[in-house]
Amino acid sequence: MAGNLNKTKHRIASINSTKKITKAMELVSTVKLKKFKNVMLKNELYSNELKSLTCTLFSRLDDEENKYTKLNDAEKDLLIVVSSNLGLCAGYNNDIYHYVEQNFDKNEVVIIPIGMKGDSYFKKNGFALNEEFVLLNEKINYLDITRLGKTVLSYFENKKYRSIKLVYTKYVNSIKFVPNTLSLFPLEIENVNDSTLIEPLYDPDLKTLIDNLVPLYVNINLYQKIVESQVCEQASRRNAMENATDNADELISTLTLEYNKARQAQITQEISEVIAGQK
Repeated sequence: MAGNLNKTKHRIASINSTKKITKAMELVSTVKLKKFKNVMLKNELYSNELKSLTCTLFSRLDDEENKYTKLNDAEKDLLIVVSSNLGLCAGYNNDIYHYVEQNFDKNEVVIIPIGMKGDSYFKKNGFALNEEFVLLNEKINYLDITRLGKTVLSYFENKKYRSIKLVYTKYVNSIKFVPNTLSLFPLEIENVNDSTLIEPLYDPDLKTLIDNLVPLYVNINLYQKIVESQVCEQASRRNAMENATDNADELISTLTLEYNKARQAQITQEISEVIAGQK
């Protein structure tokens, strides 16, 4: 009886220790979530305005001069896949893995993994990898992301890949995140109906403006979507740690009740033995 009581007591202490860890991780994830969410929302307006300007300029460009919205004549596509560096974030990474496997043929793509978890998974499953930017999301910095932007732009201009896509996690709300794809090249340009507008004057010419705008457009999109993925990662980790803490509370409550019942039974037995010994 005493052995079982000690075992239950040690389990309660162990779960309490684990609960402190999960609670601390929940608080850290909450702080990071607020930080990255603010960055995402602030950047969103600029990103949308830049996209609108890009679409407007492309709508005035002749198809013969437009090299950015056409597929290259190459054998493979390039995928930039954003995952996490750390675990304990529920199904965040698994959702990305399944999305890539269901939507892309491993024999027709080369992956640039961002995040050590994705790098490890895709390497283990036989995907062709370019591992130059694995730690790009360790400390998200716009200048570092421009290196990736320059790289993918040069790949497309040199026709190394047929297309270049970014696979990231789209933030819907604090409990829902879905994998998504953004086509970097060819650019996804929405149709703009501006026939009623006065034709503007360009300085320098329209093609030069577009050539200078496209790198900025790509860099801003990469930055925005990597930050958005980070928001999803932190929200997913916070939810996972919150659930773990709640489960620890429930288990502690159950074990405490079990301990008290066993302790009461032990005391009753000891009293019975004392009374029996006095007769």
